[in-house]
Amino acid sequence: MAKKILIISNKVVFPSMDGGAVAMQKLAKNLISQSYQLDIICINKNDTLKSMSKKYLKLEKNQITQTQIQKNMSFNLLIFITSIIKQKAYQATRFYDLEIQNMIQEKIDNNKYTAIIFESIFTTIYLNKLIFHNNPQIILRAHNIEHKIWKNLARHTISKKLVFLLLAKQIKKMEKEIPKYVDYIFTLSEKDQQYFQNIFPKKTHNIPVTFDIENISHKKIRNSIVHLGAMDWKPNTEGISWFLQNVHPQLEDEDIKIYIAGKNMPKKYFNYVSPNTVIEGAVKNAKNYIKNKEVVFVPLLSGSGVRIKILESMALGIPVVSTRKGAEGIPYTDRKNIFIANSPLEFKNALCILIQNKQLAAQIGKEGQRLIQERFSDQIVIKKLRHILQ
Repeated sequence: MAKKILIISNKVVFPSMDGGAVAMQKLAKNLISQSYQLDIICINKNDTLKSMSKKYLKLEKNQITQTQIQKNMSFNLLIFITSIIKQKAYQATRFYDLEIQNMIQEKIDNNKYTAIIFESIFTTIYLNKLIFHNNPQIILRAHNIEHKIWKNLARHTISKKLVFLLLAKQIKKMEKEIPKYVDYIFTLSEKDQQYFQNIFPKKTHNIPVTFDIENISHKKIRNSIVHLGAMDWKPNTEGISWFLQNVHPQLEDEDIKIYIAGKNMPKKYFNYVSPNTVIEGAVKNAKNYIKNKEVVFVPLLSGSGVRIKILESMALGIPVVSTRKGAEGIPYTDRKNIFIANSPLEFKNALCILIQNKQLAAQIGKEGQRLIQERFSDQIVIKKLRHILQ
């Protein structure tokens, strides 16, 4: 009888539309390589829907069944006030619905699962409402330390500071409470591992996202730089706003073609479109979109976890320019396998150096691939999973 795992996700896993989904997809493929069958329930934010919709999909020679639920999560003042009164995390409460709870419970009742994985702290809103059978291992896969993201965002704003600090306080309470009820905590970065290990030392394991090295044969767009990220994630919009306001003006006289893309792109950014700047929304294939660019840039000011797009770019041999915050969680060496730049001038200079010095850019790309092979390979993760999922 095949071993089965239930995964509850806060976004669609197949196809992957952002870094978080890529991380989920990679774990799913690691698990099916070990002969697990997966049931994935995806609770996806869709603010245009009036009522929930469902979609079913079978993948990977029927080893994966994905149930996709589209749920409206637009801001609800009543839910927000209730979250304050009941001291619940508003960001997680948005994911709850009794119909979804019953759907998850039905899966648990009708299957014998070896493990149940909650992808992100948000999906654990269901954890203490479910009845588990056959003693499955309960796993929280923490993609980020969510409260740190909101605290960082609060530092960079005045108008929303109090709201962001409140959200940080709510989710921090949840991040300290929920892990008491799980068997294991999986983190994507060693830094996040240290945070949870200080509170739950025996439960915490770093299970990095894995990547395969690819040698690109695509012809590159000359002197091109690219940023690709989900623009419904606040750290991305904050970082791109910083880049467009502070770095972009310094690049206008340089022979550099700038590409910025991502799902849910805010309309205001299209004001920056010019002969040297291309801004667009969602792309069909993220990997193909960045393959023909010379440099990837990641101007994050807030965040936690690990930036999947940096690792994906490294695996492709594309050099990366990032802020220190953007590269957090990656065991990098500055100017060996990545360029770190924190001020607008540093960022502009780093981009120009890599665009002008093609040999250096190629060397940085090769060293990035070496880092992926040494620290983010399938073999490393599969060995860890075998040990835990006995």
